[in-house]
Amino acid sequence: MSNDSKGKFNEPPFTNRGVIQQKENLSVLIDWCQITIKNISLHEIIEDILKIPLHLMGLNQEGGGIQGHKLVARFDNIKILKPTGKAQYEGFQILMCGSGCRNYENFLKLNKETWFDFLERVCKYEVNFPRLDLAIDDRKTYLNIPELVGLANQGLVSSRLRMIDGHNSDELVEDGLMHRGKSLYFGSEASDFRVIFYEKGYEQNKKYGKELDTNWNRYELRFRQERAVSAVHELLKNKDVGKVALQILNEKIRFVYRPLNSKTMRKRLYPTYQPWAELMEDIKKVKLRVEPQKKSLEKIWNWLTTYVAPSLKLFEKIGEVENKDYIKLLVQNGKMNKTHKQLYDDYIKYYLEGEKLEL
Repeated sequence: MSNDSKGKFNEPPFTNRGVIQQKENLSVLIDWCQITIKNISLHEIIEDILKIPLHLMGLNQEGGGIQGHKLVARFDNIKILKPTGKAQYEGFQILMCGSGCRNYENFLKLNKETWFDFLERVCKYEVNFPRLDLAIDDRKTYLNIPELVGLANQGLVSSRLRMIDGHNSDELVEDGLMHRGKSLYFGSEASDFRVIFYEKGYEQNKKYGKELDTNWNRYELRFRQERAVSAVHELLKNKDVGKVALQILNEKIRFVYRPLNSKTMRKRLYPTYQPWAELMEDIKKVKLRVEPQKKSLEKIWNWLTTYVAPSLKLFEKIGEVENKDYIKLLVQNGKMNKTHKQLYDDYIKYYLEGEKLEL
């Protein structure tokens, strides 16, 4: 690990090549991909479907499973699970959460492939999709989330989904309330389709101590089971994620406003809330974005920089007075747990693979 002049974490070589994307006003990421594949071997999943070199995958892993499935192989947050107990079937489950999707995009890039190539390959097998998430990043902030929450609370939304919650993460501080971001949920956790609107910049600031970006909203479309399968088929049929997102949102949700002189109470006759109309107009042009990166280490580095470094600096200064190296003492006494060891092993594999590919 090394520092540049700005003190940022230096990623492994092949995760740095050409992956910094210009922040567009609107873009979409695949942010969760969970696939059940039957009648196939573990090695086939790794080498033929994921196209990850076998030596990079950690086999016979412990922990990190989910209900009814145990972890049998992983690379960082790309996990392969095997069914246990009542869920048993002949096959495996690929599980990539948000950071796992970003991990996998490294391999898509190395193989000169796209998510569409991967999904087409997967669908040649006997598969199901327990869950697929599309995350729309809005850096123009077409929508004001607190305003959306207000509209929803007034009933000014026409939706086939039930509004579950308008969540407020504000915190009480000495001078009053500090805005920490709002979110709006349509559909329950158990439903086959759910939409979540939230202020992503505030979430990243609160969770990871990143510099606050007030011009970053995220709108998540979460599909499960049959709805996830249908979403994948639509994506492969159109190769146009913007068209799919527009079709789904237009079908499920419309924010409206009630004109001052309106006498009708029928929301379907109300005009569309203008920011929503503008978002729907532009979302059809949106493209699928990839952000290949090694997020686990980046998150730890950001946390160290924000929350730990100031205390380390304090003890460095005290050590200068006392002629004692407190920082070295901390490192010598520190012990890595299983997660840290896994991160280190993955980093070395990334680094060596990158060195080989650069030759």
